[in-house]
Amino acid sequence: SPRSAEPEPNPNPNPNLDPNPNPLTLSRTLAPSLALTRTLTFTLRLTRTLTLTLALTPKTPAAMVSILDGEVHRTWRLDDADGTPHRVVLYHDTITGVRCITVDGDEVTGSMGTSSVLNASMTIQFPVAGRDGVVLILRNGIFGFRYQCKVGGKFLKEANDEISATQPSSAFDVQVATHVQAASSGGEPVAWYLVKARREADGAATSVHRRYRDFAGLYESIVAGLKGHHAARLVPALPGKHLKLVIDHADPAFLKQRERALSQWLQSVARIPHVAAAQTLHTFLGLFEGTREVSLHVASGSIGCTLQASRSPNLPAIVTTIRPELDGAGVRVGDVLTKINGYATVGMGFHHVVETLRAAPRPLVLHFLQMVSAGNGEDGGSAEQKARLSLGLGLSLSL
Repeated sequence: SPRSAEPEPNPNPNPNLDPNPNPLTLSRTLAPSLALTRTLTFTLRLTRTLTLTLALTPKTPAAMVSILDGEVHRTWRLDDADGTPHRVVLYHDTITGVRCITVDGDEVTGSMGTSSVLNASMTIQFPVAGRDGVVLILRNGIFGFRYQCKVGGKFLKEANDEISATQPSSAFDVQVATHVQAASSGGEPVAWYLVKARREADGAATSVHRRYRDFAGLYESIVAGLKGHHAARLVPALPGKHLKLVIDHADPAFLKQRERALSQWLQSVARIPHVAAAQTLHTFLGLFEGTREVSLHVASGSIGCTLQASRSPNLPAIVTTIRPELDGAGVRVGDVLTKINGYATVGMGFHHVVETLRAAPRPLVLHFLQMVSAGNGEDGGSAEQKARLSLGLGLSLSL
C-alpha cells in the first residue's frame, strides 16, 4: 500500500490563537498585561521611595500639638563618649510663638526667638557633647506643630517615648506631711506644706517646704511636658485655688483639707511613669543630680547655725557650724543657703543675706542645698564639705 503522507508541521501550535491576529484584537489582549506591568513598576518605585523616607525619619513619630495648646516642653536625653548624661529641652509657646532651647540647664545662644503658626518650619542648631545638634520645629498641617531633635546625624527619641508602659511607677514614696505658716514680705502669714520624699532606687530622702504656687508650677510643667502624648490624660487636676475673699486661707480647717488634697494629688502624679522620670518632679521633691534640697522652719529667734561668706556670687552663704537645737533638722555643715522665705539668695552677696535674715519677721522658712553621694543618697562626705568650705572668705556670722 502506498505510504501515508506525514502531516505538515503546524506553524501555530496553539489552535486557540489566530495565526493572523487583528491588530485591534491584539491591543485589547495585551492591554491588561501592560497595565499590570505599569502598576508593578509604580509599586516598585513607591516601595523604594518609602524605604528611603523611613531611613531618613525617626522610627517613633513625633507627638503633635495644637497651635492652641500654649506652653509646650520637649526633652531629649543623650550620653557622651564617657557616659556623661546630657539633656536638651525645648520650650515653645504655640500661641505666642516664643521658644528657646537649653542644654544641661543653660540657654543656647541664639535659640531665643519666635516660631508661630505664621512661620514655616524652623531649624535651631546647637552644640552638645562635642557634636552638632539640631532641634526641628515642624508645622504639622495648618493647626499643629511637632518637634524632633537630631545629634550627630541621628534622631533622638523624645524622653516621654523612652518610658515603657510597663515600667515600675513607684520611683518615689511621697507625702505632704504637715503645714506651717511663715510671714510674707508684707507681714501677712502664708502657708508652707512640708513634702517628704524618698527615692526607692537608693533610699535618698529629704523633707522640703513648698507653697501652693510651687505645686501649681509643677502641675503646669508636667502638663506642658506631656501635651500631645497619651500619658497627658493620666495627670489629675490640681486641687483648686480658692479666692481669699471667699475662703479664709489662714483657717486651720481649710489648710488641713488642702494639705490632704495636695498629698493625694502628689502621690497620684508620682505614680505616673512619665512624671516619675521627669526632671521637673525631681527638682520639686528636692532630689536631683547628686544634690539634695532641705528646708528649715524657724519659728522665732536665731536660725541655729553660723554662716560664712563665699567667693561665688551664686553661693553667697554656706553653713559652717550647727547648734544643738538643729540636730535632726537635716541641715549640715557645708550646706548652701539658697532661699529666704522663698526668695533666692543668688547674687545677693553675703552682707545682703545677713541683713535680710536679721530683718525678716519670724516665723520664716529657709532652704539649703547639700551634696550627696551618687548611688546611696547619703552625705557627700568630708571631701565635698571641704570643697564647699574652701570657697569661704573667712567672714562668718552666727545668726
